Amino acid sequence: MSVDSSWFGQIEREWAQLRQRDPTLDVEKFFRHIVSANKVGFLSPESIAAIANGLLTSPLSGAPYLGRRLLKLAGPDRHPSLRVALALSLVTQTGGPADYEGGHVILGDVLKDETASDPLRGMAAAAIADSARLGRGMDVDVETAKEMYATALELGHRSAAYNLGLYWEGHWGRSAPGDIVPDSTKAAQAYRRGGSNAKCTARLNALRTRSS
Repeated sequence: MSVDSSWFGQIEREWAQLRQRDPTLDVEKFFRHIVSANKVGFLSPESIAAIANGLLTSPLSGAPYLGRRLLKLAGPDRHPSLRVALALSLVTQTGGPADYEGGHVILGDVLKDETASDPLRGMAAAAIADSARLGRGMDVDVETAKEMYATALELGHRSAAYNLGLYWEGHWGRSAPGDIVPDSTKAAQAYRRGGSNAKCTARLNALRTRSS
């Protein structure tokens, strides 16, 4: 298939349909178009990762399976964005069975990869934190979870502020050695670092209401 404006337009239309959860979208046809575009270098790794994530989280029939398949065909070892997308699929059982060990190895590698962007490293840290907090494919480890959320936040993954704030409010039900929770001051500090995150704002307002 030649790379021309009509092909680009078709992929753009299908991508818009996927984002809009349009049930008329032929998901398998869209998948084939993306695979062909990837083979000729028409799409960047970041674009492939975004499309794969769109498929993985789509309610359209067969889309999540094709999202994981796309990541494997694209070669997830090529780029950190593809590696993170595949790892998240593996640890959340999206698009196929879970592979917790494999997913966590990938996340750990990306976190240590200084060539990866801070947002991607932050996303990897937050995913490891989720697993440690929830016992997802590993033993519950509150200390690791807290540290990884803090690392994710330092790397610019602002949504990590919400779970870190919940920790300091005492909503995890347990604390790391040496910590005293609840600690409203530290919880508020965490929520403020969430910026415009709506959930952080709501919790910050709740803290203010309780203290007034």
